[in-house]
Amino acid sequence: MVLKLLSLIILSISITSFKHPIKASASLIEYDEQSNKIKFECRLFIDDFEKSINKTLAKNINLTSLTKEDILGMNAYFNDYLGISVNDKPLVIKYKTCEVLKEYNLVIVKLEDNVIKLKIGDKVKVFNTLFFADFGYIQTNRITIRMPPFFNESNIEATMDRYEFPFTIKMYNK
Repeated sequence: MVLKLLSLIILSISITSFKHPIKASASLIEYDEQSNKIKFECRLFIDDFEKSINKTLAKNINLTSLTKEDILGMNAYFNDYLGISVNDKPLVIKYKTCEVLKEYNLVIVKLEDNVIKLKIGDKVKVFNTLFFADFGYIQTNRITIRMPPFFNESNIEATMDRYEFPFTIKMYNK
């Protein structure tokens, strides 16, 4: 009886302390030809993101009420772990908004860069190392890149072994 009770307690502790077995993020990187901006949207598990960013900010972030200091921390965090360079020049991405969906343990963070006019022949490199320092090889980052009019969509998967994706803009999709 005691063994069964002990097993039940250990099982319940392990289930509650391990909220979700999937360690993944989903990011959209989209070039807006009208504004000449590259926009980012990251869908992250709240608990994973808070664990990771709190190491950067050295405090507990409140995603529903960000301070100016939190936004500076978000900018620094995302520029370290997610980004894009054009012709070997890293673009600086800035926090725009975030939406917290607590019932799904999800935060959607939107960021964008300064104005940049992409053209044929530009060498672009995308990188995504979100959460690799925290979760290692069990982390996967899915990235969708949309750059009309050059190409409609490309889907890639960043892992610890492959997290940079260089390409050259070659031709219009028209």
